[in-house]
Order: sequence, then structure tokens, then C-alpha cells
Amino acid sequence: MSSAQTDSPLPPALDEALSERVESGQLDLPVLPTTASRVLGLSQDSGCDIGEVAALIERDQSLAAHVLHIANSAAFSPTQKIVSLQQAITRLGLSTLCEVTVAIVLKGSAFEVPGFEPALKELWRHSAATGVFAKEIARTLRRNVEGAFLCGLLHDIGKPVTLSLLPSVCKEVKVKLTDEIALAAMDQHHSLMGAMLVKEWELAPWVETVARHHHDYENATEHQTEVMVTCLADNLTHWAMESKEISEEALFELPVVADLDLYEDDLQSLLDGRDRAVDTAKAFA
Repeated sequence: MSSAQTDSPLPPALDEALSERVESGQLDLPVLPTTASRVLGLSQDSGCDIGEVAALIERDQSLAAHVLHIANSAAFSPTQKIVSLQQAITRLGLSTLCEVTVAIVLKGSAFEVPGFEPALKELWRHSAATGVFAKEIARTLRRNVEGAFLCGLLHDIGKPVTLSLLPSVCKEVKVKLTDEIALAAMDQHHSLMGAMLVKEWELAPWVETVARHHHDYENATEHQTEVMVTCLADNLTHWAMESKEISEEALFELPVVADLDLYEDDLQSLLDGRDRAVDTAKAFA
């Protein structure tokens, strides 16, 4: 069954073709980079030695340089310049080191589609900030903090997948690809495509659920708290980075705030972390 609707902002032929690709599973999905896979595996091992992660990073000079850059950024406020990977590891800690490493690797693979660099740059900044906010919300709720960051980072991963499909699908159905059509296609199809990619990567099941339902958490039949945390983080990021889209006052009225049982003081504390979320997004960029 097609997802095409009479009020769809997409040309019906394009909407139909994209829906058929999703339903048939005929998607050219990016492969989870080996380094990201190994770091994720190590981060979930309670017996993991930070030295194992360090050794993995040291094998890639570009990755090591990026880790040093982020460790020296305003997001982590170093009291003195960090000049070695060992210092960065000590400063960041195992959990944050793993998050930073996975984020850097994924940015260089899944978030790059030729011809759409400006849009994906903004998407990446949004995703990184959403990961930071999700982690802080989870901390406030005493939930799985590490899992929350990954959910926030990957909640919109279906958007670059959608963009990568558009040139060939538009050619197939004889539709001219414009910025407006690209935006509409991402908005309409990214949730299902993102869920398919996360499943293909064999990540935790709640990451897949978040990718699928972060815009309609009430329809999630499992892992609903993780989905609600990401939904709120997504809204906080829109407020922090694109304040015209949602006001601070409107955030307090969001149904997800009540559904998470967040007190006003809790939400205000999250809002007070705006600068750190934005700084982290800039550092990751």
C-alpha cells in the first residue's frame, strides 16, 4: 500500500515510488563503519578497558585529530590545552569518548550525500545537539544515559538515506528535484527509512523504535520512554538552534513534558543547558 496522500506535498508519482522502495526493502543502505561498530560493541561491554578504545582511535590519525579537537572545544571547557590522545581520554572519560568517536565516524559516512552538503551540515548539527539534550533528559529521569545519546544522534538518520535515493528516483519518475521536494521527501519518508537502516545495522531495538516513532511517540508499543526522551530532545534542539520554530513558553506546554512527568524546574534546568548543547554541536561539526 502506498503512503501517498491527497494532501501530500510531494508529486504523487515520487511519493509512490519512494513508498514502494521502502515497502520492498529496495534501499541502498550505507554500511555501519567498522570503527563505529567496534566502539559501540566496546561501549556496551562492562569489562571494557579504555585502552582498547584508545588503541582503536590511534590507528586512524584523522579520527584521533577530531577527538583532540572536540576535547579542546568550548563544549568540554578544558582548563588547559589538551595535546595528547591520552589527555583527551582522561578528560572525556570512556562513555563520552565512545560517543564522540561514533559521532565522528558516522558523520563522515552516513551524513554525507554529494549535492546536499549545506542541508546535511545543518542536519548533523541538529542531530548532535539532540543527542546532548537526550542524554541530559535521561540523566534527569535516571534512565540509560549512553543509549539516549545514540538515540538522539540517529533519530533523523533516515533523512540522508532519503536524500541519497532522490536523484535516481526523481529521474525514474521524471520529476525535477528541487530543494522544496527534497525537504518534503525527507519529512515524509525519513522515519521508516531510518528505522530500516538502524535495523540493518543491528543496533539496539530501542534505537530503531526511536527512529520510527520520534514524531508520534504515542504509537510506539515498546520503548516508549526512550522515544519520548528523544521527542523532547528534538523539540529542545529546534528551540535552541532555530528559536523561530518554537518558543520557550511553548516547550512547557508540550504533551511529552507531562507524559515524561517532568517538573517545571527539571525542564528549566534542561533549558539552561542550551549553550552546552549548541557548543557540542559546533564542536562535532
